[in-house]
Amino acid sequence: MIKAGSRVKFVSDTGVGIVRSIKGNMAYVEVEDGFEIPALISDIVEVEIEAENAAIVRIGPSDPKPSGSHAGTGADGTQKKQKATVRGLNNYGRVSLADDYEDDEPIDLGKLRKSYTKTAEEQVDRTPAPVEKAPWEVTDYLVKMLFVPVPDSGKPAENADLEAWLVNDSSYTLFYNIARREQRGDFVRTIDSGTLAADSKQKIKLYRRAELAEISTLHISLLPYKPTAFVPRAVEAFDLELHPLKFVRASSFTDNDYFDAPALEFTLASSDELADTAAPVIPTPSPKANPVPHKRSTKDEEVVDLHADAILDSTENLTPGEILQAQLARFTVALEGAVKSGSSVPLKRMVFIHGVGKGKLRYEIEKLLKRNYPKLRYQDASFAEYGYGAVMVFLK
Repeated sequence: MIKAGSRVKFVSDTGVGIVRSIKGNMAYVEVEDGFEIPALISDIVEVEIEAENAAIVRIGPSDPKPSGSHAGTGADGTQKKQKATVRGLNNYGRVSLADDYEDDEPIDLGKLRKSYTKTAEEQVDRTPAPVEKAPWEVTDYLVKMLFVPVPDSGKPAENADLEAWLVNDSSYTLFYNIARREQRGDFVRTIDSGTLAADSKQKIKLYRRAELAEISTLHISLLPYKPTAFVPRAVEAFDLELHPLKFVRASSFTDNDYFDAPALEFTLASSDELADTAAPVIPTPSPKANPVPHKRSTKDEEVVDLHADAILDSTENLTPGEILQAQLARFTVALEGAVKSGSSVPLKRMVFIHGVGKGKLRYEIEKLLKRNYPKLRYQDASFAEYGYGAVMVFLK
């Protein structure tokens, strides 16, 4: 490393010299005639001590009293030796430490200490480290189902075959069961089940385009847990209604965080802290949130709204189970009254608006119809008139 006192030679010129001072990228080199020449540090190289000693050996010891040199007498009467004409060597062919390695600029230790302290402070990252939560304190929970076009199909999403994926975007491990609800009876048929690790996804099934028209309802069961201590979450068991029209609309397939291709996305479950940021379930919002021009009741048809705020004065302090029981009671009273009226009332059908959600209310309504009214036919009400959350029951 070149520093003050280093013996150097020039890269692009002959001659050697001693560095007397360094300022920035410039070195001031004293050559043999006593002049200081400024040079870029990149244009000089340090002479190794072995090369220097070899040069001294080649010169050899000089005459103890070489010609051209003499001793002089100073004002105080002491003898003073003259410097040798060859720079860097005294009269005996040896390097003079006093002449050649003296630093012209004394080191300011105080300034050096301040500079070092400032540099050290600049290198210290004083940003406070984030407080890490213990495993049992992390309660993020988000589960989704996505229908993704088959890769490289070359078809638009609304025409391509679709892969159903279950996404566990949470810190919980997930036991899951995905089943298809049978058209008759209270039975379901398992499509796929297993364990899904935290922050992972699993392909459930490949649906050919012809199969999509037959999908009606999926029954989904979710049990989140952690292998260590954790905050427990409720076990989920619900029906997810899949209307065929969603699979043929290009607007239903949107960008997502899990696949490069646009997908039809359903949020199955989410924790409270993610409720505001989690993507909503793709099915059309309930009529209360996005009004649909419902038909009024006529002499042939009666419309009954089963939304909680339509049948209850307040839902404050009520659990989801209590609200569900109130909705089913309203359904039973309305339908039972129409059935008992019989031929005295010219009513042919009833439309019950249950809304779109996880499908629990729809599922319970179908159970009541199959168990208590097996002779009554029912089907989805008109999407255009009632949205996607209504069932029509035929009385005659």
